[in-house]
Amino acid sequence: MKNKQERAEEVNQVIKAIADCGRRFFYSKSKDSYASMEVDQRGRVWFVDDYSNKRIYTHYSGRWREFSHGGTLQDLVKAFRDYISKGVPIPARAFGPWPKWKCDGDLWGYGDDMQQIRDKALSLGLISQ
Repeated sequence: MKNKQERAEEVNQVIKAIADCGRRFFYSKSKDSYASMEVDQRGRVWFVDDYSNKRIYTHYSGRWREFSHGGTLQDLVKAFRDYISKGVPIPARAFGPWPKWKCDGDLWGYGDDMQQIRDKALSLGLISQ
């Protein structure tokens, strides 16, 4: 069984994959920085925002202050948090493929790059089958 820190490192690899292709979510060009997930000494899970560079406690409900992305990515970060803190697999639908009627099958607007992200998450064991 992996510990929280090991799971956070895996999630950070997926975040980097998301940031390095498609629309480059979780990467700030103006700040030249990537988002990341951290586990503190008490075992609490934090998200470090790529744009604001602020640590955001992931267990708050509602819209997170200093979070520079929308609700879809906030939900993804919550799924990352649950994976890190409890080992709960991320639902496969988080990375598509999506039905044609839903945003023409390209919810994130990543096109063919979405397959790279799915493959990365699958290879690390983050996605439930």
